[in-house]
Amino acid sequence: MSDKKDNQPSTGSDAGPPANKKEIKMTGPARVANKEKPDDKGQQGKQKAKSKSAGGGTAGIILALLALLLAALACAASVFLYQNLQQLEVAAVDDATNRKDEQMSLIAALNEKMAVNETHYADIGRRLDQLNRQQQALEAMIPEPLSQTIDINEEFALAEIEHLLAIANYRLALNHDVDTALAAMQSADQRLQGLRINGVLQAREQIIADMNNLRSLNQADLGGLGLFLSDLISRVDKLPVSADVLIEQAEYKQATAVNGEANVAMQFLGEFWAELKSLVIITRDDQVSKNRMLPDEAYYLRANIKLELANARFAVFNRDTDNFRASIEQIRVWLNDYFELADAAVGNISDSLFRMGEIDLAFPDININSSIESVRVLARQQAADMVDSSPAEDTEQ
Repeated sequence: MSDKKDNQPSTGSDAGPPANKKEIKMTGPARVANKEKPDDKGQQGKQKAKSKSAGGGTAGIILALLALLLAALACAASVFLYQNLQQLEVAAVDDATNRKDEQMSLIAALNEKMAVNETHYADIGRRLDQLNRQQQALEAMIPEPLSQTIDINEEFALAEIEHLLAIANYRLALNHDVDTALAAMQSADQRLQGLRINGVLQAREQIIADMNNLRSLNQADLGGLGLFLSDLISRVDKLPVSADVLIEQAEYKQATAVNGEANVAMQFLGEFWAELKSLVIITRDDQVSKNRMLPDEAYYLRANIKLELANARFAVFNRDTDNFRASIEQIRVWLNDYFELADAAVGNISDSLFRMGEIDLAFPDININSSIESVRVLARQQAADMVDSSPAEDTEQ
């Protein structure tokens, strides 16, 4: 019975797996020792649990250390930020202080300028007060109107007006100077405006009518024309001559290699023959032109154009329309025959000369004799009134 029990496999939670199929059967004491092994295994489990709890404590310590490290870093960051904020605040305060100082200096400078201006304005005010007092004193010295205290010599005034109109008429007839004539006529009209005699309005009406006629004249700008022609004279040398006009000169001076031992007579005969051959030049031109010249002759063409331009300028200042138009037409003919009209400068000059040829330089036949005559009539009427008034005064006396 005991042997069978011993042969049965031991079951239970504390029994371990069979170590070997040829396991040695245990007797009683061995079995008792075997029964004591589950207690040892419990102790091992407790030890493992303790080791596990010890490992968990170590992890907690590590986590605590990490938390402390993070807290320290946070504190260091906050301290760093606080220091930076303090520095920024100090810099902002310094900047505000500097700006305040600058503003205070500007305010001080403005106050100084205001003080100077106030002093200047006060000086001006004193001067104005002084001038007002002087004006009041002058007004007190003249209690009567100026027209009553000053007796205008009407005869002398009319003679002066007639003289001004005569000057204007001479400037128109001799120099065609409209501006000076208008200035003299305006002065005469102002003199007439101050007179208080009969017939002044009719004389002023005639003078104003003549002034309007002068202002309505369509005059040529003689100064502008003269300047334009002077500019053309300086630009003639830059105008391109047409290619089919110039004839290429034959190179009649041949380069002959003459050594030191050459015969002088043969050299003379060679040069003579070269000169003789250069007298006759035969060329072929598909586009035959009636105006041909050598390159050296272009200088004389430009010189002739300059002379015609100078003649046209002289005619402008003399108001000689015929000579002016003749010179302009001759210049345009030369430009069309000898120069490249396709060139922008040549075409512009040709068009400008064409428009200038239509200008009439002659001054219109205009005068202000009617104004002069109206003033003379007024002077004779005033003289007659003075003669008629003198016998009446004698009879009253």
